[in-house]
Amino acid sequence: MSTGTVPILKVKRPRAILFDIIGTIAKTSFIDRTLLPYIRTHIRIFLEENWSNPSVQIDIENLRQQSKYETNAPMIPIEGEPALIIDSVIAYVHHALEHNNESKAMITLRLHMWFDAFQRERLMMPVYSDAAEQLNRWHHDYGIVMYVLSNGWSQATKRFLSRTNYGDLNNLIEEHFDTSIGDITKSYTFERIVRLINEPAEQVLYLTKNAIEGRAALNAGLNAILVMTHRRTIDMLDDEAKKMTRVRTLNDLQFE
Repeated sequence: MSTGTVPILKVKRPRAILFDIIGTIAKTSFIDRTLLPYIRTHIRIFLEENWSNPSVQIDIENLRQQSKYETNAPMIPIEGEPALIIDSVIAYVHHALEHNNESKAMITLRLHMWFDAFQRERLMMPVYSDAAEQLNRWHHDYGIVMYVLSNGWSQATKRFLSRTNYGDLNNLIEEHFDTSIGDITKSYTFERIVRLINEPAEQVLYLTKNAIEGRAALNAGLNAILVMTHRRTIDMLDDEAKKMTRVRTLNDLQFE
């Protein structure tokens, strides 16, 4: 397939579709331009609004313990006025962000902040218009059962899809899978998924932007199609990946 205009791709209608989210149905930039900056810009309001929440106090304690193991990290006092502790937590979080800290304490805090933001309607997942249209069509008109596979945490993808620019898309999804089921670059993980959903592998279509995951799905007997929205992502593919079936948007995919 050339790197020019991608024609309509006609494939046999599957019983089930498995797909990832970021880069496939939603903008990749959502993470770098929205989710990650949100932590820095909203940490204060999150702490102030949720100060009495026990889970937030646990988050703070986890950050406090983590800071003890880091050189030159701001310390978080055990006692003091809430305003003082909040300031110290903010100082530590900014320090952690500047040093690309990926500790469990920071990851948990980020998730809690994002979940809170979606609940308070401060964040919204930007889904491609073609993706929203086709997911609805495949579900309602074709009766295809759809599943999400995330390389993150399934609870996060559920929350993200609950508030998109096209409404709550969770009502289209049968189940969310994540890396707790296995390494999604390995074929055995896809073999496990088709057993769980009780479908023959050849009746399951995997849509992804990731060629390595796509190959793993193919090796497990699934059909796999790369969704490559931008020309530059196609140019970055290796020779083997360029041989894989791909579409530019979900509108380019047609079931027979």
